[in-house]
Amino acid sequence: MLPLRRTHSGLGLIEQIVVLIVLAVMAAFAIPAFSLMLDSHELRVAQTDFLAALQHARGLAVNGQTRVVLCPTTDGLTCNSDSDWTHGWLVGRDKGGGELDGQPLYVGSRNFKRLRIFGSDKKKVIRFNPDGSTTNSNQTLYFCVRGKTDRALKVVIARLGRARGDVASAADAEKCADED
Repeated sequence: MLPLRRTHSGLGLIEQIVVLIVLAVMAAFAIPAFSLMLDSHELRVAQTDFLAALQHARGLAVNGQTRVVLCPTTDGLTCNSDSDWTHGWLVGRDKGGGELDGQPLYVGSRNFKRLRIFGSDKKKVIRFNPDGSTTNSNQTLYFCVRGKTDRALKVVIARLGRARGDVASAADAEKCADED
């Protein structure tokens, strides 16, 4: 009878080190790509949330035959006195002068800390009339990642009240990321 040979099926120290090096190199390539993916996702979420708030405000104005205001907020209860939309927005009936008549009907306050959201003409409110039009001229809001000039999104609001999302130009992305 022949003696049975035992074979070792585990990995040696050298093989384990090689596997760790390969994983470290792969992670070094994956982390920046993952960061870009997160930035893109956060921009899309902010743009989509804002478009939904605009559609909701316009629908309230038309269905309720009243004026409705959409304004930036930091506390979720009152409108800001500036044009920074980064901390969220409110929708409510328009008392006049950019003030809400009573409690907000909708609060969009995701507080996008890494993003910057601002209007092209520094308007502080968007007002919808009972016919769905806006009382302001055409407006554009920009959405960008702070300090990054490679991408930005925008929301364009026509005077008739229709809103659409789009990709901002390279010049707008640079302006959006650089200003504070």
